[in-house]
Amino acid sequence: MKGLIVKFEDKVCKAGIPDGGVSLLATIARYNDPFWSIGGLKKPNEIHQIWNGGMLKVGDRIEIEFAEFDEASEPVAENTHSCCKLDNSADDDPEMWKHKLDSYYELKKVLEERIIEKE
Repeated sequence: MKGLIVKFEDKVCKAGIPDGGVSLLATIARYNDPFWSIGGLKKPNEIHQIWNGGMLKVGDRIEIEFAEFDEASEPVAENTHSCCKLDNSADDDPEMWKHKLDSYYELKKVLEERIIEKE
């Protein structure tokens, strides 16, 4: 399988899912501490696998190698993907649609007024 070999500090992991994909995410946001993680979605059961991750500080280095290997490292966590568990039946309710449409028009009006003020 094709995947990623990720080296961070003294840890090395091989992240790969046969016939699937993995991704490496590094997030630096204004209000949150920076972090990184590596994971992927294993089908057909929609299981989200997580191999590694952690907090980042200035000077940290993450080494990534795209590679082909026979076996991936054992994930540190597996969870059922949350999008597969959503109950959208409330969206079929006409009152819910009316509420959403009213909210949309209110927000649209506010946005248009703010744009006009800035011009």
